[in-house]
Amino acid sequence: MAESAEHAFLSDAVLQILEDASKSRLYAYKEADRKRFDFACDLATNWKRAVSGQTLWKHSEGVDKDIRMLLSEAESDALVYVARTTMKNKSVLHEAISDYKKTELSDRLDRLRVFWVPEDFDADSESHRSLVYSELRHSISRDLLLSVVLGGITEQDVASFATWSGMCGLSLAVLAQIEASGFGSYTQLRRQMGVGVTPVKERIIRLSLTGFIAPSLDPRKSGPIYEVSPKGYALMDLCGRLVAERDKGGYVDSGLKHVCSLLGIDARRVDLWPFLPDYDPSIDGPGLHIRRDTSSRLAKEIIGAIATWGVSLPDPRYEIPSLDIS
Repeated sequence: MAESAEHAFLSDAVLQILEDASKSRLYAYKEADRKRFDFACDLATNWKRAVSGQTLWKHSEGVDKDIRMLLSEAESDALVYVARTTMKNKSVLHEAISDYKKTELSDRLDRLRVFWVPEDFDADSESHRSLVYSELRHSISRDLLLSVVLGGITEQDVASFATWSGMCGLSLAVLAQIEASGFGSYTQLRRQMGVGVTPVKERIIRLSLTGFIAPSLDPRKSGPIYEVSPKGYALMDLCGRLVAERDKGGYVDSGLKHVCSLLGIDARRVDLWPFLPDYDPSIDGPGLHIRRDTSSRLAKEIIGAIATWGVSLPDPRYEIPSLDIS
């Protein structure tokens, strides 16, 4: 049976949204050929993510089959279901999920992301297409892009990180040091950073509480050994991209601008381009406005990490040729 125009539009829209956001270079995108599904793609950052999805438009009786097919896909990290909003569809989906909670597939339900589309959507209407695409872009960006692809980083995470008090740039420098050589002990990290143990310990506690680092039990050593989490890598990649774009005066590439907006960052206020040899990031000198917003504070943290602590923030350039998960 030929698919409807609405079905085709919605399937293509999901892939287009993820491809457009990949222009941020915070992850790589490649459409996949998993023939059982209506759409599929592979995504890569420091790890790989496979996305598979189904679209439901006309036939409510297909809900159970679609959910079973998605949950049976063991290789996919995100299972996307785009469905028409009707009471019958929602009821059937609720029953299907309740049933699968009692089966061996229950542990895969947390991979499922459901996105509802108004039942009167008409793909022949330009205004309908524009509105539905915009709503899908908003929900997919938050519930899939940030939550799955970028490790679960949130606007609150970035705001918290940017507003920590103390030595400017130390938080990002500690995160970069853990990424480079791991974390063995406060004493070791203190020596690597060249500061007292108290500020280092404070940063470790804060990074741990916000999920930018996570404990990894190493059987060769006693106690928890911290490593950078997916969320932490996403933060460092974001900072690296902002540094790479500093000569654009805040008018950054569309994909990066979109991700920044999701995280409460106005790229035009991330004043990274005027690096000065005698600039002291710990103070606000003449001509530098004292700002309290997340964007400016994040810029100050990045500049401090580079100028004071010698942190290198490479521009991430992820690729997918080696991924073969279709």
